[in-house]
Parts: sequence; C-alpha cells; structure tokens
Amino acid sequence: MNNVAENLEEKDCISRKFDNPLEVSQKEQPTKKRFIVLFVICLIYLITYLDRVNISIAAPFMMEEFGLNKMQWGIVLSVFSWTYAISQVPVGMLCDKFGARKTLSIIVTWWSVFTVATSWVWNTASLVIVRLMFGLGEGGAFPSATRALAHWIPATERGFAQGLTHGFSRFGGAVTPMIAAFIMSLWGWRSCFEIFSVIGLIWAGVWWFWFRDTPEEYKEKWGGINQIEIDKIQGAKDTIVKSKPKLKFKQLLKSKNAWFLCLSYPTYCYTVWIFMTWLPSYLVEARGFDLLHMGFFASIPLLAGTVGDTLGGIISDKIWKKTGNGKLARRIVPMSGMCIAAAFMIPGALTESAYMAVFFMACSLFGLEMAVGVYWATCLDIGNDYAGTISGFMNTIGNIGSALSPLVFGAVLQITGSWIYPFMVASSILVIGALLWLKVNPEMKIADELNLE
Repeated sequence: MNNVAENLEEKDCISRKFDNPLEVSQKEQPTKKRFIVLFVICLIYLITYLDRVNISIAAPFMMEEFGLNKMQWGIVLSVFSWTYAISQVPVGMLCDKFGARKTLSIIVTWWSVFTVATSWVWNTASLVIVRLMFGLGEGGAFPSATRALAHWIPATERGFAQGLTHGFSRFGGAVTPMIAAFIMSLWGWRSCFEIFSVIGLIWAGVWWFWFRDTPEEYKEKWGGINQIEIDKIQGAKDTIVKSKPKLKFKQLLKSKNAWFLCLSYPTYCYTVWIFMTWLPSYLVEARGFDLLHMGFFASIPLLAGTVGDTLGGIISDKIWKKTGNGKLARRIVPMSGMCIAAAFMIPGALTESAYMAVFFMACSLFGLEMAVGVYWATCLDIGNDYAGTISGFMNTIGNIGSALSPLVFGAVLQITGSWIYPFMVASSILVIGALLWLKVNPEMKIADELNLE
C-alpha cells in the first residue's frame, strides 16, 4: 500500500508539473541581454553628438576670445570633418582585428581627453591641433559600435538596432544646445567641454569593465544570458567563424556591392548636413524667426528625424521577418524615405508660411532619417566579421558629402541669391542616392562576393 501511495504521489507531481505549461515555457524563453548591450551602445551615439555639437554653441564666445572671423572658424570646423573621415577605415580594421571592447574603450577615452583639452586651448593653432585630434578619435566611433553589434544582434533586428542608435545620436544633437547653453550661462564656455568629457570617460570605463565581444564570452564572465538567446542571435545571422581570412583594403575596393552602398551614402550625408549647418540660418534669414524662436523651431526637424531613425529600422526588420526577402526589406525603406525627403524639401523652400516651412522640413528630415539605420544595418548584413571595415569605408565616402554640403549649398545660395535652388539641388541628389539602392544586395556577404578563403 505504501508503494502504491508513493507511485500515485509521484504521478501526481509529474501531472502537476505538466499541468503548468506556462512555467515550463517561461524557463525556455531567451534572455534579453542583447537589448542591454544595445542600450549601452546607444549611449555612445548620444555622447558623440554631445561632444561634437557643443562647439557650435560655444562658437560666438570662442570666436570673440581668439579673434577669429567666420572663414577662420570654418577652417577650425573643417579640420574635424576631414580627420573624422580619414580615420574611419583604419579604426574599423583595427576593431575587426582586436574587437569592439578594446577599440571603443581606447577611442572614447581618446576623444574625451581632447574634449576637455578644448577647454585648455589658448590660441588658434592650439585649437586647430586639438580639434584635429578630436576628429581622429570620433572617426572610429560608429564603425566600432557597428562591429560591436555584429556579434550581438540577429539579422532580423539589425534595422531596429541601427535605427535606434542613430536616433539617439539625433536626440543628442537636439538636446545639446539646451544643455550646453545652460552650463555656459553658469560657468562659461570652457566648463562645457570639461563636464562633457567626464561623461565619455565614465562610459569608456564601464564599457571596458562590463562589455564582452561575444555573447559566449559574456556568459563565461558574467552569466545572465542563456543559451536560447545565444542561439537566437547566432541562428538569425550567418555563423561567425573564429578563424577568418583577413580582408585587405585593396580587396574591399573590388566589391561592387560595397561600392554601390558607399556611393549612395554621401547623398544622405550631403542632405542631413544641410539641416545640421544651414537650417538655423535659413530660419532666421529666409523665414524671419528671431534667435529665441529659431532655437525652438530648429529642434523640431531634428526631433522628427529621431522618430524616423527608429521607425525606418523597425519597418525594415518587420518586412524581412514577414517576407524573408532581405533585398526588399533593406531597399524599400531607404528608397521610400529618401524620396519622401526629396518631395517635402522643395515645398518647404517654396511655401510662403514660415510655420509650414518648418513642418515641411520636419517631414523631409523624418523621411531622410528613415534611411540611415538601414544603411548601417546593411553594413552588418554584408560584413559580419568585417562590419567595422565596411562601415568605416561607407562612412569615409559619406563624409565627402558631409564636407561638400555646406560649401556647395553656400555657393549656390551666393550665386543665385535664392534659398530655393540649394534645396532643389539637394532634392535631386537624394533621388540619385535612392536609385543606387537598386544595385545594393544585402544578402550578398563580402566574404562570398570576394571569395575570401
């Protein structure tokens, strides 16, 4: 009888165990550690724009203190742009070789040091040298961050991830003027660079201590991530082999896929830098806003762009998940967004209403920013272990557009005397960039295209 009772009790326990499938299924759910990694990476995108945009707020004070005219100040700013561009590929390659943990820790520390060094400058020459070194550091940020995501984000979540990271960067650009102005009003322009540098140094220390380049390394060091999440990450993307052939730069230049992607990206960069450099002047000179109202209305397109960043990536990922068609998912979103941007930019320049002009420009930047997350997600799609190199190459070519944008826009404005024609030029350039996406194949891996063995 006792044996029978024990058997019945055992069966009852087994029955109760399987009568609660929710408890069993909950134990089988993947952890969410990749989203914590993504959030920490988003913070560095925000910090890059805090440290990058603050100098534009300090500009009047610095120009007055050092006796710089607008042309000389333009040279100071251009030093950052060109050194930022030339460091993309080398740092991307170093990141592919040594990993994002080491590379990002070093370069964030590097540019944070030169952020605070900006507060120590005493003349134009010292300012130029510091900004040159600052640009070299920041140049590796986005390629290295993209490389970090290569091991942590599944292919079907990459659009969302890249859209969110760039959304944080745009949000950083939108809030920096308010934060920097507040700090400068209390303690002067030099204090702004000192305080902002501390933020980067703290991030670099946390990153070095906490982050690991792969989920497996993270699990071994910290735990907190289960095998189901690791399998989800690795199952949705190509398996990243531990022993990989080296991708030389001269080999990269033979990739038609990478070239079409990289040639399209400058059209995006050209246009987005119009909003970063010329929009405030446009609102004051062409639309008659005073400085206080300009500051408010200039932030509206940037905030709209923040939404577009995240939404574009989400839409692209959903299309990929639903259709299984990477070409469709990665092409349709940036092409649509860039066409939306081109379409709204012209009425934004033509309308007689200043408020409608802001609305149209916000719609334009919203559409434009839908594309950026997909650009960087495609670097992951085709790059995998070479994502740092691919994204660095793309950003280098893209920054040619960024550097030319304020110059070409200003030249067209000077020659024609009208604000309409510079926007028409940008609109036409965007259409070309959208069409180039037809030749980009996100499902073609760089290793397969170049037969890397």
